[in-house]
Amino acid sequence: MSGWWQNRTVRHGAFWVATVVLSFLVQLPAHYLAGTKLYVGGLFFVQLPASVLAIYPLLYGILPRLLRGQLLLLLLLLALWVPASSVLVDLLRGLYQLGPGPAWFGESQGPALHWYRYKDFGYAWFVLLATAGVASTVKVLHGWHAEQQRGRQLQQRKLHAELQLLKAQLQPPFLFDTLRTLHGLTAAKSPHAPAAVLHLAALLRYLLYDSTHEAVPLADETTMLRHYVALETLRLGPRVEVSLHFSGALDAHTIAPLLLLPLLENALRHGTGPQLECPWVSIDLVAKPRSLTFKVINSQAGAGADWQAGPGLRALQQRLDRLYPGRHELKIVAEPDTFLAALHVQTVPAARPEPPVAAGAAGHSVLSE
Repeated sequence: MSGWWQNRTVRHGAFWVATVVLSFLVQLPAHYLAGTKLYVGGLFFVQLPASVLAIYPLLYGILPRLLRGQLLLLLLLLALWVPASSVLVDLLRGLYQLGPGPAWFGESQGPALHWYRYKDFGYAWFVLLATAGVASTVKVLHGWHAEQQRGRQLQQRKLHAELQLLKAQLQPPFLFDTLRTLHGLTAAKSPHAPAAVLHLAALLRYLLYDSTHEAVPLADETTMLRHYVALETLRLGPRVEVSLHFSGALDAHTIAPLLLLPLLENALRHGTGPQLECPWVSIDLVAKPRSLTFKVINSQAGAGADWQAGPGLRALQQRLDRLYPGRHELKIVAEPDTFLAALHVQTVPAARPEPPVAAGAAGHSVLSE
């Protein structure tokens, strides 16, 4: 049904058929109760053609000025359209009285173009105005709905482009570093090499397939973070202490893909530099019934003020503003030797939450994997 209804000719034809049917239905009570003659000839020779000839210029010539913000021109054109529509009704009524009315419908012939002598003029013009009001309302609502749809489509495209850009920014340096790590592990015949390959395969699968969705289960997002941290831990070696804590009903929530990764990526990139004697990173996520809190703390050398103005955090803040307007809080605290990034997001529970599954125990370190 939706296929043929998309045809404009079908929609317009249905509108005019409904208008004619409604005009007949309105006359029926007076016809059966008081014996009033049905307004048939005037309906098809005066009211309907007058409505068609007057309403289409209104819909496609005058109303678009409203959507373009041309209010003064709209009012001027409406002021001209009202008397012009009345003249049109008078003209068609006069022609009807000279021809089809007396010949086909037995109406008395009268002088043409004197609308004040015709009792039916007021009715025909009133119906024209009412029909124009309904058609204009439908046209404006349809235009508003179309604009809303176009806005949502543009927003979705922009979010998709931002996500693709995020993935593009993440993958090249991360893949190169990971491949170098894998080369070193395989060259040394390290027992960690097979696990590194599995971590990389799982992470790439998530980046290529799962992250294309608008929302993913929070449990899947945290699993991706585990793989990412495991690979980074192998690359950084034992000199960096990394702790990872996930708690709460992770399966009961969904989240935008790759939303948490920028904070973790920045912490591992900037908080583990060779200038630090004992670098460390602490990652903690708590999932509550209707919210989650993601906190990343890392060591650093210096005040770290440039982090707050970095492109990664700015892009994350913009993405949060669009995805979770009024439902998030990103807090950045830079101390002389530590850097804290805390993200609090109010989430909507999944439609069919599963029993809580513990994703990690307190004090668990990726180094133990």
